[in-house]
Amino acid sequence: MDLTTLTASEAAAAIKGGAVTAAELAKALIAEAQAAQSINALVGFDADTFLEQAEEADQIKTEGARLGPLHGVPVVIKDNIDVAGFATTAATPALAGNLARRDAPVTRALRDAGAVIMAKTNMHELAFSPGITKPEDGGETIYGAHGAARNPYDEERSPAGSSTGTAAAIGARIAPAGLGTDTGGSVRNPAAWCGIDGFRPSMGRYSQSGVVPLSWTRDTPGPMARSVADLALLDGIISGEDGLLPVYLKGLRLGVERDYFCTDADAGILAVFDEEMRRLADAGAEIIDVSIPGLEEAVAGIGPHIAMYEVVRALPRYLAEAGTGVAIDTLIDEIAASGLGPVLNGLRGAKAISEDDYRITMEQLRPALQKSYADCFAGNNLDALVFPATLNLPYKLQEPGVHRHRGKDISDFAASGHNVQPASIGGSPGLTVAAGLTPSGLPAAIGFDGPLGTDRKLLAIGIAYEAIRPDMPAPDMG
Repeated sequence: MDLTTLTASEAAAAIKGGAVTAAELAKALIAEAQAAQSINALVGFDADTFLEQAEEADQIKTEGARLGPLHGVPVVIKDNIDVAGFATTAATPALAGNLARRDAPVTRALRDAGAVIMAKTNMHELAFSPGITKPEDGGETIYGAHGAARNPYDEERSPAGSSTGTAAAIGARIAPAGLGTDTGGSVRNPAAWCGIDGFRPSMGRYSQSGVVPLSWTRDTPGPMARSVADLALLDGIISGEDGLLPVYLKGLRLGVERDYFCTDADAGILAVFDEEMRRLADAGAEIIDVSIPGLEEAVAGIGPHIAMYEVVRALPRYLAEAGTGVAIDTLIDEIAASGLGPVLNGLRGAKAISEDDYRITMEQLRPALQKSYADCFAGNNLDALVFPATLNLPYKLQEPGVHRHRGKDISDFAASGHNVQPASIGGSPGLTVAAGLTPSGLPAAIGFDGPLGTDRKLLAIGIAYEAIRPDMPAPDMG
């Protein structure tokens, strides 16, 4: 048995059943982490401490204690989420000494279920990926204080952002599962580009406490794994919502809004998407063409107004309440990521989002988008919307370019997050499921969005789809 290929659910069952010990699994993952150091996924990884925790889990099992659903299973946690005893740096130099005194609620839920925290994971600095820009002099793009995590399918390419390390570690078989955070796609986009699965829950489903913030309106932690069943397992543990009613593909109504989600998508991605739609239809799902008039304009009209207004208010509040002893001016002055410091300073000054623009966005534009999305689900009696998870394939880390979309050039980063914006802005649940490799050998994924509050049903839909999808090829890390 290759222990590095076990999913979290499989690992939990194997440990509980005695087929493998937590220490044996930890040793296999330590070896994998050492072999795959070049992808730069883990932050401050202490293999000895990790192994000691796994051995303690085995001792607890030997003593006959009642075991939680994740007993002995290693998980990794994004470096902007508090883990007691670890620094929460959010990949920014000023927070290098920000030692967490307690677990964030999402971390605590996993620990209470028996999980072993393997390591913190790399990320784009402050999770503010849109603020990281290519230097004008053509020099190296710096993504944060820990350097850039790399895509396990091609180490020259991006793992997307901002939950880079969690996605890369799981994709590279360093860990079976973990947590990221998602403000505008930062769980789902890295999942898509690293060949794994990622889930953004409905807003408010998970606590934001103990997480370095960007936007109180849009931030949420989210689980990442190599199977949707693992996402459902972690979601149930964190949310406390037990049970998962099975979903059968026959008769399932899946809407495809091709104008917004498919226009100018990469040909290889569209080919994978169309093949998976045929696969779902052959399994009995009803694939229904739908229209959400004005969706492109609605998303563009809201744009980054929410996060860019809230980030310069949320960060100073966090620095004070967490007792970091770091002032916002100091944090910005010490930023490592290319271009990010000037962007944040601009949002505090000349490029600040006005109170009026923010109020209009929150009171008019966002509710209108939420209504149009909800009307599409209700008016077409849909179980979910389905779409290509990203418009483009992973770009080279040091050669971020542009993507031609509706006759205009948009950044490759913007193209990667285009299709996840409606759920990101509106707060509804979104699921990304790995769907296969394009002819280039890079991953493609399918996105599923559900109505607000239908998290468990959306996960069940993902499980049903994954059961008919061919196995996702692992990256060749040789």
